[in-house]
Amino acid sequence: MPLILECNTNNFMANCKPSNKTILFIGDYNRTDYVSLLKSCKDIIRFTFLNFSSVAEETNSYYKEYGNAVYWKDFKDAYELLKKIKPFKVVFLYIESYHHVALNVACKKLVIPTYLLEHGMRADYNIAFDPEMVCIPKVSFYQKLRTFINKINQFSARFKSKLFLNRTIRHSTPEDAAFLRTFISTRRKYNFLVTFKKIKDPKRLADYYISFSSKVFEIHRTHESLTSDQKVHFIGVPYFDKLAGMVEAQKKRNIIFIDQPLAENQLLGWTKESKEQFAKEFIRMCQQANYNLFIKPHPLQDLSMWQEQAKKNKITLITDGQLKASLPFTPVIIGFYSTYLMPLAAMRHTTLLTLENHPAGPFNVSKPFVEAGVSHPVYLLEELPQLLSEIDIIHQKQINNKNTFANDWLYIFDGKSGDRLKAILLS
Repeated sequence: MPLILECNTNNFMANCKPSNKTILFIGDYNRTDYVSLLKSCKDIIRFTFLNFSSVAEETNSYYKEYGNAVYWKDFKDAYELLKKIKPFKVVFLYIESYHHVALNVACKKLVIPTYLLEHGMRADYNIAFDPEMVCIPKVSFYQKLRTFINKINQFSARFKSKLFLNRTIRHSTPEDAAFLRTFISTRRKYNFLVTFKKIKDPKRLADYYISFSSKVFEIHRTHESLTSDQKVHFIGVPYFDKLAGMVEAQKKRNIIFIDQPLAENQLLGWTKESKEQFAKEFIRMCQQANYNLFIKPHPLQDLSMWQEQAKKNKITLITDGQLKASLPFTPVIIGFYSTYLMPLAAMRHTTLLTLENHPAGPFNVSKPFVEAGVSHPVYLLEELPQLLSEIDIIHQKQINNKNTFANDWLYIFDGKSGDRLKAILLS
């Protein structure tokens, strides 16, 4: 059984003061949604961000509201990096790359506590890695040329980053160096899921997990082959603190659709063409059922397809803030598998339909929602009109399962997940 660590925030938060200690945050800080996990902490904790070889790989500066960035190329090895930055703690979003694992090994050697902060609800990722389920994207000549130019421009930084890795191995103990060489040689051949199954050495694991909930942790524990006694804190989902305590207002015939970048990533057989065809049919069916359709895209999506559809149809693309404003009036939520569906499924006034109509096959990727009884799966889009006509019946089947789902998957849906995270990081 995992060792569950309790964090009492009441007394801690009452006396919480800004800290001058640095926390090193490892992960893709180009993703504003990942950085926003730290929103409750930004005025009280100083963060240093690390994930890239150089500033040329950064695509936005949102992270600067939270702290500064450093780069692999600017340090001789992981030991020098840690001694210069002197982090109080190191927080990883994932420990999957060569550099992540090397830094984790150095933290253990220098006795710096490491944490893995979950950043999403994982599905059956084995499906996503099946080559029969993934279309190989066509790369144009100009895309190839652009990639080649970028590699030339970043050659020096990437070369220095490689030296960083080699020096870290060379300056490690014989045991740690042997582990790193084994990890690198294995990771070169396999995706991270297979690598984790083959290498279960605790040297690749963080000291502590900060997990959204017991059910989310179970998925991570399986995919990442965690030890049975892994230490874990449960905090809830900081992303969704803003949605806690949502009260139903007068219902309107609204549908909020939570989209995913399946076509952009060529997952489950989705292509640009198949997604466009889906969008046309989906919009038509919702409108024929006399529903107002609101589209919430994923941050990594190309919006051009939905923007084009919005010119031809009465649909509305919405932001996070607009979604929050619309939710009290919205009885129907439809979406592909997404972490964002978790709080929406837990709300008593909503009815959730999850789409499993993938070109590669009717895979139940949304299995956690379906098994919990808070979602009705849609395997064929042609089923949608009938389901919308029966939405009240479906809602009655879901409503009695919502409290249990919230406890299992959201831990405590009280709007204080960010406070619990802050207490753990400062404790």
